[in-house]
Amino acid sequence: MRYCKRKDYFCFILLIFSTVFLLFYTNYAYSINEEYIIQNSLLNSILDTLKPGDTTKVGDLRQKEILLENLQDQNDDSELLDLLEYLESNPIDLNTATLLELQQIPFINGVIANNIIKYRTENGKFETKRELLDVEGITDELYEEIKPYVIVQNSNRDYLETEGGEIIRENIGRKIGLIKNFDLRIRSRFLQDLQTRVGFLNGKYLGTKPKVYNQARLTYNHSDFSLEGNVTLEKDAGERKLTDFVSGYLELKNYKFIKSFIIGDYSLNFGQGIGMWNTLSFSKSIDAVSGLKKSGVGLRSYGSVTESQFFRGIATQFSLSYFDFNLFYSDNYYDGSIDTTLNEITSFYFEGYHRTESEINKQNAVKERLFGGNISYINKGIRLGVLYWTSNFSKNIGADSTTQLYSFSGNKANMISFYYDVVFRNMNFYGEFARSQSGAIAGLGAVQFTFYKIADLVLLYRDYPEKFAPVHSFGFGEKSGNTQNERGIYAGITLKPISGLVINSYFDQYKFPYRSYFEPVPLIGNDFLINADWKLTKNLTISAKYRNETKEESRTIKDEFNRDKKVIDARNQLNLRAGFIYEISDRFIVRGRFDYVYVSYEKFGGNNKGFMVFSNFRTIPLSNLVIDFRVIYFKTDSYDSRLYEYENDIKGVMTNLALYGQGRRWYIIAKYKPLKFLEINAKYSETYIDGAKSIGSGYDEILNDINNRLNLGIEINF
Repeated sequence: MRYCKRKDYFCFILLIFSTVFLLFYTNYAYSINEEYIIQNSLLNSILDTLKPGDTTKVGDLRQKEILLENLQDQNDDSELLDLLEYLESNPIDLNTATLLELQQIPFINGVIANNIIKYRTENGKFETKRELLDVEGITDELYEEIKPYVIVQNSNRDYLETEGGEIIRENIGRKIGLIKNFDLRIRSRFLQDLQTRVGFLNGKYLGTKPKVYNQARLTYNHSDFSLEGNVTLEKDAGERKLTDFVSGYLELKNYKFIKSFIIGDYSLNFGQGIGMWNTLSFSKSIDAVSGLKKSGVGLRSYGSVTESQFFRGIATQFSLSYFDFNLFYSDNYYDGSIDTTLNEITSFYFEGYHRTESEINKQNAVKERLFGGNISYINKGIRLGVLYWTSNFSKNIGADSTTQLYSFSGNKANMISFYYDVVFRNMNFYGEFARSQSGAIAGLGAVQFTFYKIADLVLLYRDYPEKFAPVHSFGFGEKSGNTQNERGIYAGITLKPISGLVINSYFDQYKFPYRSYFEPVPLIGNDFLINADWKLTKNLTISAKYRNETKEESRTIKDEFNRDKKVIDARNQLNLRAGFIYEISDRFIVRGRFDYVYVSYEKFGGNNKGFMVFSNFRTIPLSNLVIDFRVIYFKTDSYDSRLYEYENDIKGVMTNLALYGQGRRWYIIAKYKPLKFLEINAKYSETYIDGAKSIGSGYDEILNDINNRLNLGIEINF
């Protein structure tokens, strides 16, 4: 696409023309599949005369995009993506699921989860997952969102459609074990930039260019318990050893009263994330209501490669009557910068890279020894919990002047918190209050109303004092994860006025009441969004989004003497989006989207704007072969008006790129499953920046106007 240089209008027309041409071409090409479609329609009609089952498509990118696109994290690895993929490959059985397990599923709130349990109690076991439509409050739209994550194990009428178009019975298609009771998954990835970055040219990066990932997970399923073991190895680009990061665990699950017993790596998530939450979590998104609430499941084994968001040691979770207990002990290292004179940690280093001498010197700089416990009461829509933990660091943590003034310092930390989650009729009350080692108390409280098939409404208030000083917290907020120095109120609503139309809207008013190093005075802001998705026909969905956020922030400008001067200005960002998804046939899907952004400043100028447009084509030309192709054109005035583009990738890799400047990007993905137990993934992507002499900065800079990459993946399931 380099011939498009200096002919942007021609590129734009070409992009639109290619979309229209392929639309008409594929309508003709896939008309030969009418007999196949008729046969499937006849099959479905026969099944419907018995009792309606359903067919669930796996690998729906749109659902992941709704939940993940606002993370604005360009890391290839995300535990949130791992969680969604885990739920998709290990769906929750509707006939055995608890209230807490159901709320792990995105889009299911406490009221809906309670209604599912109530329906099961009154009507007996589910025969098919489509019976969910008989549960009070579950609309057609909600059902489509949650059905990839649930299963009815005893159903013979629910089917699974793989990404390659193969249709198999769901209760046998999820498991492919060659040896009875054993499941083995081996996953390997190879990612490499085809351009050489400055760090390799000048010898600062000590290792090789590829990023390499290998994981093996073995599960033994017995009627009375299950055992699971996992080993994960990863090397980032520029690192020397294939085992730069090593993670693993051995877990016993569902043995008598023991829900889980883990030796090795694990994560802990309780309540609403204020007292303990050491992974990322969903936050504000176009799902204005259900994505807000955290569903702290307590103990979970850790198999991801985010190198700073887990514990290493021993932990257990067990149940007695209506009570759940957690006990945990961890002895884990963290990276950080060391002041050798004072022998203290001046700042933590969470990126996880060990490519240069400087980064290697930060590795395993400090050890944290942590232990604690949690007890919760669960019965009939009521969940109450108390958490306590304490930890000691091997080195003193110095006050970091580049962050919040009252950030944690010292070598001892602790936390005690109380959380609640109560469902009463169509209302769900939830929240958490926590006290840190500083003595400050932070809190969050929310109430959610479910007006069944018409609307959902949530009101949430949070107050995180500047002296709260958390260590392992990740509460909801504007500064997602920084559970400190923030106060705000959030109101969100989901409306379903007519069949097929879903409108989401929220307004968030927040304040940072205390100064910090970068922000010398208290600041305020607000964020408003409205998003509509309308399924016009069975095959065509259109969407539109409006978002406007105004936030005070500090800026550095030049005064009359050309000196740097720090000032406070109000930054306003307007985002507009329009898009469509058209399923031409079972084997071809076309998608298009247009994004526009305008950034303005109240006092000191610097206004800028940008736009992005893409066309996406997904086809299944051969059995078990999926081709995904996207072309993106973008133009922004600066990095300040960058636009994020969440895109498909090989399994286990999250790509959410910030696009800025003027240029084009395209990628093509092939996913092929030659055998039932073997899947091969490959992606080639290329970004071209008009007139650029280089891309990126620092040691990651590319001395070229092209950034292209090859990703390869293989997954074996026995």
